Amino acid sequence: MKTVDATQLKNQLGAVLEQAMLGPVAVARHGKIVAYLVPALPTRQKGRDRTAGPERTWNRRDEERVLNLCAGGDFRPSRWRRAGDSRTLGGIAAMLASVDGFDRQRMLALAERLSPGMSTAAGFNRWLAGAPVHAERFLPMLRAKMDGSRTASPAAPRSA
Repeated sequence: MKTVDATQLKNQLGAVLEQAMLGPVAVARHGKIVAYLVPALPTRQKGRDRTAGPERTWNRRDEERVLNLCAGGDFRPSRWRRAGDSRTLGGIAAMLASVDGFDRQRMLALAERLSPGMSTAAGFNRWLAGAPVHAERFLPMLRAKMDGSRTASPAAPRSA
């Protein structure tokens, strides 16, 4: 568990809150733990619980949106929730936890935030049984997108 002192919390609140979204953060004052910041519980999205129920179909548009999200390196739960079905995206985050180049702890924390229980072996296995995403297709596409974004020049000339 990450520990910060009260002064660091005051001076770097945004960064500490980002850490607390991924897992508990202890707050110390004069060397003594005085409080804990813990992730909020998942919320219901506009009258519908997006963490429950059957997963909708997965199409190329969904796939492209999630590939861009993963390759972009933005692992804020709020962004992932807006990208689609929380259970599907939680499974993808759990899958990425075992991929080189992704922070295992951070991806498992994200998976848990998106779909409670997804970071466990049993939860991930249940997801895999009916997952609309297939690792053998998704991961090579993600790797190619990530490699392409690293080699692409930001000021590439446009053809007229």
